Amino acid sequence: MIISRIILDGIAMSLFFNSSAGMFSFVMPQAYSTMFPKEIKLAAAPYVDKKEVRKMTVLLIAIYLFVFLFFGVSTYYSGVTGFWDLFWTGYIEMLFVNFGDLLILDCLLRALTKDKRGFIKGAENCKAWELKEWMKYALPEHLIIWPLTCCPVAGLVTAGIVNLLHLIFG
Repeated sequence: MIISRIILDGIAMSLFFNSSAGMFSFVMPQAYSTMFPKEIKLAAAPYVDKKEVRKMTVLLIAIYLFVFLFFGVSTYYSGVTGFWDLFWTGYIEMLFVNFGDLLILDCLLRALTKDKRGFIKGAENCKAWELKEWMKYALPEHLIIWPLTCCPVAGLVTAGIVNLLHLIFG
């Protein structure tokens, strides 16, 4: 494993993923409300357009696919081999995306929009916008759920992509 490359790739993909997701949250705020705490979801539900939610889902899947492909191709060209080295490379890189999500989207973006609660119709007066309530949702997601689910999947996908590239290109 090349730690400096893992860190740089992790930071690059964290910035790409979180800036893309953040940008689309301003373009389609009602669709993104489906990913917010339960109180906000319920309050915003009558205003949510199913077509926008589908667009958001497609965009997020495309962003994730790009991130996984970047991790795989970058790791392939770095010369990392062996399942566990490949797995931990993908895991750590996705951990950077995870912590970037926590810091950029859940802290910074929330701080920038807390005075603009009206950007999600119906959820203007939800208690879930308050920092303490918001963190009850964000911290378990990013400190427990992602490291136990998304990051291992990213490690497996990275290992799979790199091994596939080795089979194809040698």
